[in-house]
Amino acid sequence: ALTGHLVFTTVHANNAFDVIGRFMHMGIDPYNLVAALNGVVAQRLIRVNCPACVGDITPDAALLDESGLGGPDATAGFGFRAGAGCGHCRGTGYRGRKAIAEVLLLNDELRDLIIARVPLRQLKDAARRRGFVNLREAGLKLVRDGLTTLQELNRVTFVA
Repeated sequence: ALTGHLVFTTVHANNAFDVIGRFMHMGIDPYNLVAALNGVVAQRLIRVNCPACVGDITPDAALLDESGLGGPDATAGFGFRAGAGCGHCRGTGYRGRKAIAEVLLLNDELRDLIIARVPLRQLKDAARRRGFVNLREAGLKLVRDGLTTLQELNRVTFVA
C-alpha cells in the first residue's frame, strides 16, 4: 500500500479501533501504518425478523437494562417487533440477515493521534466528533425500525 497500490485485507478484530491495535501489536511502525491506511470497516451479520410472523412486542425491563437502554425514555420512538415463529422461518422468528457496519475513515487528526499513540478513548472521541457510528448504534437503528430484536443485537454486538 505504501507504493500506491490499493490493498484490501481482513483482520480479525471486534471493532474498527481494535484493528489499529492489532497492527501496532504486530510491530508495525505507526507512521508507516497511517501512511498506508485509508480506513477500516468492521461488520457483523444480524438476523432480521420474519416478515410472515412478525408482530409488535414490549420488551421487559430486565432486557432493556441488560441491553444498556435503561428506562422508557431511552426507548422512545422504538418500534419493538419480533417474529413468533412459523413455517416460513422454521420456528425461529428470523428470516434472512442484514449487515451492520462501522466505518472508520482516517483524516489528518486521526493519523496524528495514532502516531502519538494516544489512548483509545481519545481516538474514539475524535472519530465520534466526525460522525463515527459504531456497530451497536448501527444495530440499534434496526431495532428501532422493528427489523430485528434486542436479543439478536445483544448476541452479535457488545453491550457498552
